[in-house]
Amino acid sequence: MNKKLIIAFVVFAAIGVGIFYLLTTENIGAEYNTAEVQMGEVGKYVQDVGRISSKNIRRYYGSGVNKVEEMTLKLGDHVEKGQLLIKYEDNLDLEIQKVEKQIEALEATYNEALSGTDMASVNSARIEVSRIRKNLDLEAKNKDRTEALYNSGAASLMEFEQAVNNVEQLQSSLGIAQNTYNQLTKEISENNKKKYEAEIDVLLLTLEMLEKNRDNYVIYTDIEGIVTEINTFEGDSPSPGFLIIEIQDPTEKVILVDFMVEDARNISPDMKAEIQDLNLDINIDNLKVNRVYPKAFVTLSELSVEENRQTVEIGLLKSSEALAFGLEVKMKVMVEAPRETLLIPAGTVIQKNSKQYVKVLEDGEIIEREISTGIKFDGNIEVKDGLKEGELVILNYQEE
Repeated sequence: MNKKLIIAFVVFAAIGVGIFYLLTTENIGAEYNTAEVQMGEVGKYVQDVGRISSKNIRRYYGSGVNKVEEMTLKLGDHVEKGQLLIKYEDNLDLEIQKVEKQIEALEATYNEALSGTDMASVNSARIEVSRIRKNLDLEAKNKDRTEALYNSGAASLMEFEQAVNNVEQLQSSLGIAQNTYNQLTKEISENNKKKYEAEIDVLLLTLEMLEKNRDNYVIYTDIEGIVTEINTFEGDSPSPGFLIIEIQDPTEKVILVDFMVEDARNISPDMKAEIQDLNLDINIDNLKVNRVYPKAFVTLSELSVEENRQTVEIGLLKSSEALAFGLEVKMKVMVEAPRETLLIPAGTVIQKNSKQYVKVLEDGEIIEREISTGIKFDGNIEVKDGLKEGELVILNYQEE
C-alpha cells in the first residue's frame, strides 16, 4: 500500500513539474528570440565590381611597316605630349639624299647650258618659293578654320586676326621670293625657264612627299600620361592592328563598372556612388556617376552563363590618384534616396505560397501574420504593410 502511494506521488509530482514548465515558458515545445520592429533609414543601391581606368586613354597599334629601330619606354614611364614613342627603320634619308643629288645634277646641267647664269642662286630662290607656297597653303586653311570657329563663338577675335596676319605675311614673303627668282632668271629664255621649272618642281615635290612619309615611321604621343602597357621592343616587327603601347592620363581617373543591364537601366548621371571594399580596406564616398555608356554587350559569367551588361563611368576624386590603373574595387550606386521606413531583420521573413509572413509575439502568443515588404538593406528588410513600430517578431523560430 505504501508503494502505491509513493508511485502516485511521483506521478503527480511529474505532472506538476510539466504544468509549471508550460506556464512559465508560455510556448509549448518552442524556442525563439525576438526582434523589435523599428523605424530606420534605407536607400536602394546596386552593387558590382569596377576597375580603375582613365577618361583619357591612347592606344597605339602596329602598322606592319618595318622593324622598331628606337623604343626606350618602360612600364610606368611618364611621357610628355609630343614625345617620341617609337621610330621604325626606314630608308628615307637615303631617298632624300638621292633627290638632293638630282637637284645638284640639274643645277650643273643648266650651269653648263646657260653660261653666265648663277644656277645655284636660281635653285635656292626656286626652293624658297616652293617652301613659302607650301606654308601659305597651310596657313590659308588654318585661317579658314579659325574664321569658322570665330563666327560660331569658339575662337577669339585675337586668334582670328593672328591667322589673317600670318597669311598676309606669307603672301608678302612669297611676292619677294618670286621677285628674286624672276630677277635671277631674266636672262634665261622662256623655253629654258619652263623646262627648268618643270624638272625642279618634280624633284621638289618628290622631296616633300618623302618628308611627309616620315610620319608613317614615327609615333609621337598626343597626351601627357603614364605608360600602362608595352607589347613591343627594339628589333620587333609588330603586326598590323596589334596593340603595342597604351598611355593613360592619371589626372582623369575614373571607375568603370559593368553592371547587369537591369541594374544599369536604373542608373543616371550625377547619382551618388561609393567604393566600399572591405577586402582592400578602401572606402571612398561622395563619388558621382559621370555617364552610362549607350552600348550594352554580352559576356560570360564565371559559370559560363551569358549576361547582358552595360558600362557605367564613375568619377574619381583627385585625392584617389594613388589607386593603380586596372585595380578592381567593389562599387555601390544609390538609385533611390534614403527614406524613413519600418525595418525588421531579413531572417524573420517566411516565404510561403508566393507570399511573405512573419511570426509576431502578441500577449505571449505567437501569431503568423502576412506582410508586404520592400527594399533589402544591410541584413534588414523594409516593411510596407502588416506591422507596427515596437511590435516583436520572432527571429530564428524553430518547432521541435
